[in-house]
Amino acid sequence: MKRRSGTDLVNQYVRSFAALVDVRAWDIRLPGFIDRDGPVPCFTPMASSVYVVLTDGLLRLQGDENGQLTIRLVGEPEFPSSLEGEEEEFSLASHGQQFLAEAHSSFRITRIRCVVSKDAESEKGEMACIEFEFEENWRVFADPGHFFGLRLEGEGGYDRWLQHHQSDLKPEGPLQEIIWTP
Repeated sequence: MKRRSGTDLVNQYVRSFAALVDVRAWDIRLPGFIDRDGPVPCFTPMASSVYVVLTDGLLRLQGDENGQLTIRLVGEPEFPSSLEGEEEEFSLASHGQQFLAEAHSSFRITRIRCVVSKDAESEKGEMACIEFEFEENWRVFADPGHFFGLRLEGEGGYDRWLQHHQSDLKPEGPLQEIIWTP
C-alpha cells in the first residue's frame, strides 16, 4: 500500500464529509430486535451500528471487530443478517432525546471531529472515533473500540477519548485528528 502524506489523508476525509454540509439530523436510532420469549417483549440493541436520522435518509455508523468505525449515507435501515431465519423481530429504538434534547427539532451539523489511523483506508471512511457537533451545541460521540460494541456519549466523550490516547496523537504517531466545519 502506498504511504500517503498526512495532508492527503485529511483531504480525503474532508471530501467525504462534504456530503453532510446541508443535512439536518433529528434522531439517533439503535438497531436491535424484539425478544418475545418472556412475559413482556424486550428490545435488545445490536450494538455494532447506529443511525443518525436525517431529514432525508440516514447516516449509518458501523463499528467492526478491529475497533474501526465507518460512516455512510443510506436510504433506509439495513436488516442485520444475524437475524435472518430467527424468530426475533427487527426494530429501531430512538435515543434522540439523550443527544438532541429538543423534541421535534432538527439540527444542522456544525462540526465533525474524528481520529484516524495513518493506515486507515480513507476510501472506506475508516476511523478510530468520531464526534458530531450540531446546532445548539448538541454532541454525539461514537467509539467503536468499546467491548460491547459502538459506544455513544454526549458532551465530553471525545475529549476523554483524546486524553486517553494522547501518546498516539503525536505527529509521528499512529493516529491523526481531523476537524471539519462546513
